[in-house]
Amino acid sequence: MTIKILRRAALAAAICSASSGIFSSGAMAAGFGLQESSSSGLGRAFAAENAIGDNAAILARNPAGSALFNEMAFSVGVTYVNPEIDAAGTTDYYLLTPAGPTLAASVFAEANDYATSAAVPNAYLAVPFNDCWSFGLAINTDYGLETDFDSDWPVTHIADKTELLSVDIAPSVAFDYNNQFSIGVSVNFLYADATLKSKVPNNFVLDPIAQQLLGTSVSNAKLLDADGDDWDYGWSIGALWRSVDGRTRIALSYQSEFDPEIEADVDSDLLRAYDNAGNVIGTFHNERANLTLDLPDIAELGIYHRFDEHWGIAFGALWTDWNDFERLEAYFPNQRIDGVPIPDYNPLHIKEENFQSGWRYSLGLEYYPCDEVTWRVGYAYDEGAARDGLNHDGIEESAAYGLGGGLGLPVTWRTLSIPDADRQWVTFGGTFKFNNQLSIDAGLAYLWGDDEPIQEFQALPLTPTAGLGTYFNGGTTNLEAWLVGASLNYSF
Repeated sequence: MTIKILRRAALAAAICSASSGIFSSGAMAAGFGLQESSSSGLGRAFAAENAIGDNAAILARNPAGSALFNEMAFSVGVTYVNPEIDAAGTTDYYLLTPAGPTLAASVFAEANDYATSAAVPNAYLAVPFNDCWSFGLAINTDYGLETDFDSDWPVTHIADKTELLSVDIAPSVAFDYNNQFSIGVSVNFLYADATLKSKVPNNFVLDPIAQQLLGTSVSNAKLLDADGDDWDYGWSIGALWRSVDGRTRIALSYQSEFDPEIEADVDSDLLRAYDNAGNVIGTFHNERANLTLDLPDIAELGIYHRFDEHWGIAFGALWTDWNDFERLEAYFPNQRIDGVPIPDYNPLHIKEENFQSGWRYSLGLEYYPCDEVTWRVGYAYDEGAARDGLNHDGIEESAAYGLGGGLGLPVTWRTLSIPDADRQWVTFGGTFKFNNQLSIDAGLAYLWGDDEPIQEFQALPLTPTAGLGTYFNGGTTNLEAWLVGASLNYSF
């Protein structure tokens, strides 16, 4: 890390102002889509995952899938996801006054491997009632993310720790007509747990001045520490057609959006809490906040065809409606003066994302050398949700906070918290059948994305006429992941 200190006198004024309290906007990442619903699907890049139905895991993508089974079928598995995301760039700190912005310090730093590895489990059950009706149960996850930066990362007040864990429990029922067409519906119960942390960096470059002026350190001061969870519900519908000879299958399925309202407990060393008379009563400690998370609806088309006894091909197209996820805001219902919500806290703007909807295209090839063995390979192209180009609202914000002339710095839609980009997948896997009841699946995938620029601006208003602006100018230097999965399938 290289550090250059500039204009200490100007910084002294900023930190003196900070002693009276700082208003901070932290950072949080929305959950992005997880594809890891099965190990068999992993081997073919999840092509036609809602159509093939080689085990009960089809229920993750299509509630009509339970109609494919003549006896009770159970599948359980886990996929280990090992991402590696690196970023690097220069962070500039500006003093913002009516006289104009003043560059106070400049820091270059690298963040290596800041996305956390995770195990993604799943379990499914298909139960036929008779020749027409069947029941299904899917337990898996469609959304999840965790990024965690080192404590000395110079922009931990913009991007520190963000985590979203979700579980989708979906009981379903399906009706089959003439062993060719089936339709199914499910009720989806979503549990979401979110964590958001932002703080002053450890070994903060301006800390020596803070200690000199304030007699205390501000390094590691907690800006926002929020943790909460919620349940929400949605629904899914799916249809599946099979040819008379069973060689061709076409499926179409849809899952509704979710809008969980996370009830979080918030702590902060700097955000001031008020009583109803407008008196400062300290900083946030277990302060209640409501965070609304807009998770997208999903539509999927799957086509599978088996050419002969040895070869089959699968194609999938999945659309995710990320357009609804525009920003993350928190509401503090107890922060009121004379019964009126405090505007700065209702809402507290945390992060602008303005995602865009996108497609994922996948192609898989299956080889059946014998009745006991299946081999799979696959390729997928996955469009990222982050918009390319510049966020003009962010540019205007940096200009406005400059006051006397402003900064007008370029700001991208893509953020450090979600360093999203278009991704490509290559996959390999297989299945071994021990007998007609028991089989195991395994899959391996490598995915990668291009390096992308990331430019973020954050303003911390200190007084009505002064503030501290932080500008990160860099990007990702590596974006890749390895996935390995295994599952067990059993029919009764």
